[in-house]
Amino acid sequence: MSGEDASPRRSVPRIRLPRRPSRSPAEEPVEIRPPELVGGAPEDVEAVAEHIRTPGGLAAGLSALGAATIGSVATILPGRKARDPWAGEDMWELGVDRGSMVAASDGVPLAVREAGPTDAPMTVVFAHGYTLSMDSWHFQRRHLQDRFGSEIRMVFYDQRGHGLSGKGSRANSTIAQIAADLDTVVSATAPTGPIVVIGHSMGGMSVMGYAARHEATVRERVLGVGLVATAMAELSESGLGAVLESKAVSRVAGLAGRTPGVFTSGRKAFGAIMSPFIYGGSFGDPARMSPTVARFVDELIASTDVLTISNFFETLTRHDETAAIPVLRDVRTTVLCGDRDLLTPLDRSVDIAEALPDAEFVVVPGAGHMVMLEEPAHVSEVLGDLIADAIVEWRSRTRGPSTGHSRAS
Repeated sequence: MSGEDASPRRSVPRIRLPRRPSRSPAEEPVEIRPPELVGGAPEDVEAVAEHIRTPGGLAAGLSALGAATIGSVATILPGRKARDPWAGEDMWELGVDRGSMVAASDGVPLAVREAGPTDAPMTVVFAHGYTLSMDSWHFQRRHLQDRFGSEIRMVFYDQRGHGLSGKGSRANSTIAQIAADLDTVVSATAPTGPIVVIGHSMGGMSVMGYAARHEATVRERVLGVGLVATAMAELSESGLGAVLESKAVSRVAGLAGRTPGVFTSGRKAFGAIMSPFIYGGSFGDPARMSPTVARFVDELIASTDVLTISNFFETLTRHDETAAIPVLRDVRTTVLCGDRDLLTPLDRSVDIAEALPDAEFVVVPGAGHMVMLEEPAHVSEVLGDLIADAIVEWRSRTRGPSTGHSRAS
C-alpha cells in the first residue's frame, strides 16, 4: 500500500445548528428532543476548519491572540457605549447557593456550591476553566434550573487556586491532581446515584482525567459527559499553548513561580503578559459582547492569582488525556466549541469528536472560548439535552421490566 493510501482519513464532524431552548416546568416529564444534525461534505468541513483553525507555531499563535487582545480592550472600557442585553445582571448569583468546603487529597480546601434539592434523582457536576471560577457557569445554573426544577441537583466548585478555593503547590498543579479533585468533589457531594459531569477548557481536561483514572465509577454512575471548548492533548501547538511555549513567557513564569515575596516584579510582569492574552482570546467577536459579561470575564481572570496561572503552566502544555477515550466511548458525550475559539481552537474539539464517533459534536457559530457566556441559551439547551438523555437512561436502568415498556429480547 502506498504512503498516500495509508494516510488516515478525517471523519466528517456533525454540526448541530443553534436553536433557542424551551423551558419546561419541573412537574412536566423530561422531554428528549431529537438533535438536528447537519452533515457537510468533506470539502465543506475542511473549508470551515481552515477558516477557523489557528495555525500551529508560536508566531502565528501570538499574532492571532495579539490581534484579538487589541480588539478586546474596548469591551471593558468604562465609557463604551454598546447594546448590553445583560445590563444590571448579577453575574455572581451562585453566591446564594448552599456552600461548603471539601478537602482535596493533599489537604487543599475546595469551595463548593450546590443548587437544587439534595434528594434530586440526578446530580450534575460542573468544572470550570483556567483563570476562571465556578461563577462562569452563571447562565447554565439558571437555565438548567428553570428547565429541570427538582429533577436535578447542580454541584459547582472552584478549581484549586481559583475563586474561593485554596492554593496548591506547583507540584500538585497538574491535570492528574485536578482530576483527583473532581473525584473528591463527587465523592463528597454525590457518593451514590447517577451523575453527569461537564467541564469547560481546563475543566474539560479534569473530566477526561477523571474518566481515565476512575473507569469503574464512570462506567457505573456517569451517564453523561460534556466537554466544552477543551482539548485532550497537544495544546502547545496553537492557541493558548503557543503563548505558553514562548521562551520569554517561560522565563517570566519561572520568576513568578519562585518563593513568594521575592520576585514580586516577575510575578507582576507575568500577570501583565498572560491576563490580556487570555482575555483577548475569550470572545469570538469582542465588538458584539455585552459589556457586563466582558467586564465579568475580565474580573475573573484578573482575580486569579499569578502563582496559580504560573503553576498550571507546564501541565497545560504537556497534558495527554487520550486514555479517557476508551472509557468515554461507552458514555453519552457531547463535545461543544465555538468556531472562533483562539485558546483551544476548534480543531482540538474535532480531534475529540473523531476519537468518539458516537458523540454529539456541536459547533456554535461566531463564538469563542467563553462560548457558555457568549451564547448562554444555546449552550444551556445543548447541555440540557445531554442531562435529559441521562435522566431517561437512568429511569430505563431502574425501571423494572414489568413496569415499563416491553423490550424485545
